Amino acid sequence: MKKIFFVVSMLLLSGASVAQRGLNCYPIFQGEVVPAKQMVLTEVRGGGMATYKLDYYRGISFTVDSALAEKVSALVEQDSSAAESCETEKTGGMLTYALIQPKVSGKIRHYLCYQARPADSQWKVTILYLEGPATLEDLHSMFAKQ
Repeated sequence: MKKIFFVVSMLLLSGASVAQRGLNCYPIFQGEVVPAKQMVLTEVRGGGMATYKLDYYRGISFTVDSALAEKVSALVEQDSSAAESCETEKTGGMLTYALIQPKVSGKIRHYLCYQARPADSQWKVTILYLEGPATLEDLHSMFAKQ
């Protein structure tokens, strides 16, 4: 029984990974831009996310120098230019906020959220990949409470 549960869990998680592959940010989540050992990864799926109208949450955060922060920012901007809807903010030419809804590919809504804040001589970056029935208004409401 445990083996079946494990196999089903891996299949579900791989489905979300496939959805991310179409994004320019995918290499960031894979640890190909920022080394995985520098990132904090949070991944949640299932009933605990229902309160937020989400089925899947994958978040990464890391602190990097300006050059690497600009590289990450450029990948997020590429995703924003190909998005169905997008909200962005820049500070001094650096992307500091983005809420991106990639083009719809089925019934499940996908979102990419990005925030970068200066931290001394470095940048603290957080990127979220979200899936579920939540609307942009739901996300705005959820983020306003944080």
